[in-house]
Amino acid sequence: MKRIFTILVADKNKNVRDFLHRELAAEGYEVVVARDGSQILSEIDREDGLDLLVFDLEMPDTDSSKIFEKAQNRQPPLPVIVHTFLTEEAERDSSLNKGEVYIEKSGNIDHLKAAIADMLKEFYLDRPVDTWPAGVAGKK
Repeated sequence: MKRIFTILVADKNKNVRDFLHRELAAEGYEVVVARDGSQILSEIDREDGLDLLVFDLEMPDTDSSKIFEKAQNRQPPLPVIVHTFLTEEAERDSSLNKGEVYIEKSGNIDHLKAAIADMLKEFYLDRPVDTWPAGVAGKK
């Protein structure tokens, strides 16, 4: 059976969650949303699996260190993209933490889409080609 990529999008703003859900689904991804930290933590261990987490650090009921820890301790580890308005965080050197990328929120989500495609290529090279959405062109 064909297994497409599943992305968890977590943001405190319902409009942002809905927008990212719509945009990423249009790229061919299965998208699940969470509105707070407790939902993120429960979704990380969902039975049918997640391939990537996109979340904003400024979410209610969120201890980002617990989220990062749970994502890294999961087998296999869950790659994380922090999508934030916090410029200081967005400029952080993510090379220090494999599996984490920081992208600053803006009106254009092309950088986010590119980061998602790059992260999926890096972590899931063994995934059969027919499971790759059109948005992940140029699979290595």
